[in-house]
Amino acid sequence: MFTLTSIALFVSAGLAGWVAILVQRRPSTPGARPLVGLLAAVAWWCVAGACDGFVNTAEQKIFWAKLQYLGITSAPPLWLQFAGAYAGVSWFRDRRHLIALWFIPVTTVFVAATNEWHLAMWPTVTIRADGATIYGHGWWFWTAISLAYVYVLAGALLVARTLRRSPPPFRAQHHALIAASLLPLLGNAFYISGLTAEGIDPTPYAFTLSALLFTWAVYRHNLFDLVPVARDMVVDSLSDAVIVIDPSRRVLDMNAAARALAGREGPWLGLTIESLLPFLDQTVLALTHGVESTAVVDVGGVPTHFEVRLVPVRTEMRADAAWLLLLRDVTAQRRAADERDAMAARMQEQQRRESLSVLAGGLAHDFNNLLASIIGNADLLMLRLSPSSEMGTSVGAILLGAQRAADLVDKMLAYAGERHGSTSRIDLDHLVRDLLDLLQTSAARHCTLHYEGTPAIIDADATQIRQVVMNLIINAAEAVEEPLGAVRIRLGVERLSRRRLSELSAPAAAVQGNFAYVEVHDNGHGMDGETLQRIFDPFFTTKASGHGLGLAAVQGIVRGHGGAMYASSTPGVGTTFRCWFPLADMNQAPGVAHPELEPPKAPEPAAET
Repeated sequence: MFTLTSIALFVSAGLAGWVAILVQRRPSTPGARPLVGLLAAVAWWCVAGACDGFVNTAEQKIFWAKLQYLGITSAPPLWLQFAGAYAGVSWFRDRRHLIALWFIPVTTVFVAATNEWHLAMWPTVTIRADGATIYGHGWWFWTAISLAYVYVLAGALLVARTLRRSPPPFRAQHHALIAASLLPLLGNAFYISGLTAEGIDPTPYAFTLSALLFTWAVYRHNLFDLVPVARDMVVDSLSDAVIVIDPSRRVLDMNAAARALAGREGPWLGLTIESLLPFLDQTVLALTHGVESTAVVDVGGVPTHFEVRLVPVRTEMRADAAWLLLLRDVTAQRRAADERDAMAARMQEQQRRESLSVLAGGLAHDFNNLLASIIGNADLLMLRLSPSSEMGTSVGAILLGAQRAADLVDKMLAYAGERHGSTSRIDLDHLVRDLLDLLQTSAARHCTLHYEGTPAIIDADATQIRQVVMNLIINAAEAVEEPLGAVRIRLGVERLSRRRLSELSAPAAAVQGNFAYVEVHDNGHGMDGETLQRIFDPFFTTKASGHGLGLAAVQGIVRGHGGAMYASSTPGVGTTFRCWFPLADMNQAPGVAHPELEPPKAPEPAAET
């Protein structure tokens, strides 16, 4: 009988050692070190128990029983350490906690080794005639065995909790672990309670079954190869906010991202979703399948966009037991998409304006040739007429019309960016002040002009710069009404980066640096968005008597000088125009051309045949 028990114990020890070798080869397994220690302790327990069956005297049996306790007392805390690491419990990583965990087991080994002095472990040891050993159990034995049961049950509960939180494919692993831990406990409980035959301890057989369960789980269910990650840990690690609500919109569960978004870790169970996330009040949360919407919330003064989605949660008993509310922060994607759209729009606008510049330049050159012929022939005709001729009036009308057409040609050339004037170094502040004195008594008599400026030296064609400033101020004066009409002109200096230039209406070759700017603001009726987008288009005008080339020419002059332009308007509030011109390089002689800033030239007119 005892020979069979010894064989069973040796088999259990061999299987435990073999599983320990398998685990040792997989150091990444959570709790690998305590698990190897547990299997080694079980193997030692089994070997010492088997040797106990081959001796006959009480002294020899007590000797092997004391050696057995090295494994018996080590197995429960090692099992609990492994279960804690396998379940991801951080408590077992603290060294102080481990010292407390091992205090009673280490003391038990010492009490067993010195039993002859105090008899606290085995008060009596009796050997029956058939060789069975009957141990009397002292007070310390019951203390140690009670704590060992607590350790084993606590470890089983940790594995069971991991079973509840893990995906279904891993459940067979957990069932094997729980069964392997409880079988020896049950066998020992039967032995201690006296439910087995006297002297027969089923614990070794239970260890054999446990080792077989470990072996089966290793090969059949990838135990220690594939370690599950708890689902709630996965959900908590998501950057998206995940909230579970019932059909009454009350919160049932939230992950860490959702709690951070709500700004509270306190009681939230049962609260309505709107009370936790007020910005969802403006979002449609219809409890229907596949709903997607967008919510905007102001976080720290910055608008944050969330993609909101509802997914039904079904159970076997109810069709829609709850709803999963997913909130994904799509602010970065929205910003990137807006930047791409803005860049594409600027490129299209740049290409359109370049095409229009080429067209305007070509038409202006051709039209100039025709005007030169008309004016030349009209001058010759005027020379042939006598002063008293009635034809003189008609010829004068021809010359006047041709002159007005020439003015339009000049504006078309300005829009095309073809500067034909002379470049000189001018003080923009003096130029604006001189113009204000003139305009205050003419075009701006019905409104008030306010000027605030500082000296700013630029290299430019003074005539064309006057045209820019005059055009902006006259347009602003025409937009305001008496008696509270006001136009404010500001002149200053600022530095524009390459990125800022890309956001403005500026030539592609414009370089970052210091710029002088002229800003004209009026408190008139303003413009809507559609009108604002077209104000620089050639021949577009909102005036009954306008020809639509004023602002187009202004933009062409600014771009031709390597500058930039910006316009904003709000209906009922007013309009603001700002033009930037590069500051003059005081180390460079005035009047130096900048060919890299010139737009594409218009084709030369074809020779007449």
